[in-house]
Amino acid sequence: MRHHEIIIVGSGAGGATLARDLCRQGKDVLILEMGADTFPPPLSIATSQEGIDIYQAFGAGGATVLCNGNGVRALERDLAALGIDLQDEYAALEAELPVAPIADSLLSPEGSLKLLDVFGAAGIPMRRMPKFIDATKCKGCGHCSLGCPNGAKWDCRVFLNDALTHGAEVLYHTTVTQVLIENGRVVGVEATGPAGVERLTADVVVLAAGGLKTPVILQHSGIDAAGRRLFVDLCEIWCGVTPDIDISREPPMQLVYTEMAQEHRISLCTVHVSNREKLRYYFADKSELFSKNHWVGILVKIGDEATGRVFPDGSVSKRVTDGDRSKFEQGGAQARKILQTAGATDDSIIKLDKIYGGHNGATAAIGEVVNTELQTAVAGLFVCDASVLPLAPGLPPMLTIMALAKRLAKTLV
Repeated sequence: MRHHEIIIVGSGAGGATLARDLCRQGKDVLILEMGADTFPPPLSIATSQEGIDIYQAFGAGGATVLCNGNGVRALERDLAALGIDLQDEYAALEAELPVAPIADSLLSPEGSLKLLDVFGAAGIPMRRMPKFIDATKCKGCGHCSLGCPNGAKWDCRVFLNDALTHGAEVLYHTTVTQVLIENGRVVGVEATGPAGVERLTADVVVLAAGGLKTPVILQHSGIDAAGRRLFVDLCEIWCGVTPDIDISREPPMQLVYTEMAQEHRISLCTVHVSNREKLRYYFADKSELFSKNHWVGILVKIGDEATGRVFPDGSVSKRVTDGDRSKFEQGGAQARKILQTAGATDDSIIKLDKIYGGHNGATAAIGEVVNTELQTAVAGLFVCDASVLPLAPGLPPMLTIMALAKRLAKTLV
């Protein structure tokens, strides 16, 4: 197999965005993806040794296909304080992509539109969530996180296909096991694919395999500092029966509360689950009660302490710390207030037992494993996914990862 200028490992928010921008500048790019070119890709759940479910997705477009399409800026001030100003990259993405506060046409008069009036009267600053959604195509089925069946939700397969149009190559079902290094410089990767074990050479390698897979590759490549810290943006859900409010026919995560996001790294948003399988997953023995009534869920997402570990064998340690519990208490108190304002009685408000996460980062953090240009100590070896985020945002990081990828593309060009 011929030598390539740049190998990118992973085709999600970081990998696909980087590949698109590089190929448009004439760069020779090979993308290696451990998943398949299928829609939707399967959801993968890694359970930590302590029992916390951590979401992942592998395949064309990565986790962007299975996320809820929330396009918010995350860690903007924190990255700027490190000398990483993403204003131009954010502006370019927001101008190009269909990211905008969720349209009124997707919200029902008896649902979120009514909630906005109720919250406004009560002085609760809930606002419309910025979404990657084409309102003209959305059917309000609520299946965003299952892979949008109507093509309404934008995902990074668009950028991936653009990269392929401009000359990129992609190998699916190909798992990178380690980076090849000679005299302190990257020379390629070792990967296992349909043809068996291969050595693929390149001038530059960018790992964008995600917060759980990238650190494993780095550790197998001799970078032992990777994987020592892990955040996942821990989440828990509060629910309440709301006889006069029905948000079941709207896209999920419609309204967001970010008053505590910058200082405390706590955000809240409205959620609803219609899919029976997901109801059973989240609600267990309480699923029947909520399947028969109108209800509103409030997702409490916290920027958890990056105290988890990813080990070389791929296993994960992640627990809820005392500091995390304190944040959940603050967020839970606000969630209860929001549900009460929405008309839920105290006896109908419950907190679900399950705690989970899906924004997996800090395992190759800026200032620890990579520098502000996202390069490791190995010349020519870069990381461009949530692994590089130095702390948990408590907000969806998709737009931020894409902005970092656009910035890295300028550096590599």
